[in-house]
Amino acid sequence: MQQTLKGREILLYAKTLAPTLGKKERSIAQFIENNPDVISSMRINDVSTFLKVSVASITKVSKKLGCHGFHELKNSISQINYLEDEQLQQEVYDPESHQEVLERTVMNSILALQESLTLINSTVFNQVAQLLINFDEKKKLVLVGCGGSSALCYDFHHKLLKIGIFSNVYYDSHMQQMSASLMQPGDIAIGISHSGKTSDVFHMLKTARANGASTVSITNYLNSPVTVVSDHAIVSSVKNNPITGENASTRIVHLNILDALFTILANERGQKSQTNLHKTRDSVLAKRV
Repeated sequence: MQQTLKGREILLYAKTLAPTLGKKERSIAQFIENNPDVISSMRINDVSTFLKVSVASITKVSKKLGCHGFHELKNSISQINYLEDEQLQQEVYDPESHQEVLERTVMNSILALQESLTLINSTVFNQVAQLLINFDEKKKLVLVGCGGSSALCYDFHHKLLKIGIFSNVYYDSHMQQMSASLMQPGDIAIGISHSGKTSDVFHMLKTARANGASTVSITNYLNSPVTVVSDHAIVSSVKNNPITGENASTRIVHLNILDALFTILANERGQKSQTNLHKTRDSVLAKRV
């Protein structure tokens, strides 16, 4: 492409260009489109490591997007006024019917899930799965999240209980920090934060890690504070949806990540999982009308 593009034009063209590219170049274009605020503060080697692509591929895509290289691309993107852009999106979207709202909301969730398959680092995901598979049930498994993320923690806690794995979920920030202070090697702390900047989750993971526990974070932002204090960081990098809230699409992706980890655990535990599933299911049959 010969024409020089600037700021938001780059993001729009990345969205248009992505479907025509090969798998690796497509993942680069999608990452640029979905994470302009992150891209502007990253080095080319950071993007290369995260997406598992070569520096040359990133430079090639940058040139296809009308820039001389990655440095020019990220400098141009950094000039975008994101607050103004989000307000514009809010104003432009004017649904004609409730059905349209339903269809658009569902489609946004589907697109978020599709994008996550391309962007989530499978090596890190496999490491987390193996960590949970090897977990000694005599040790502690603590789940921490605030706001909408706390609901994901409780959902995972509920699923784990079905197959006989006891975990702890703390909503109070003092109890989160107290539990972290008592963690030891062999324990696992999992923190969920859409922004990666939630202070309670950050401090809990930091303390748990200092005490020798394995720490896992699930977030939407690469190189965010919670990833720095995590042994394993699963990063979804899904584009925010201004209609349903800042982290609505991300929350659906994070729920599916946890569901995948649960499914792996249940399968790996074999008959033990099946036995416990039957026990826990039968225990609440009398609660049904």
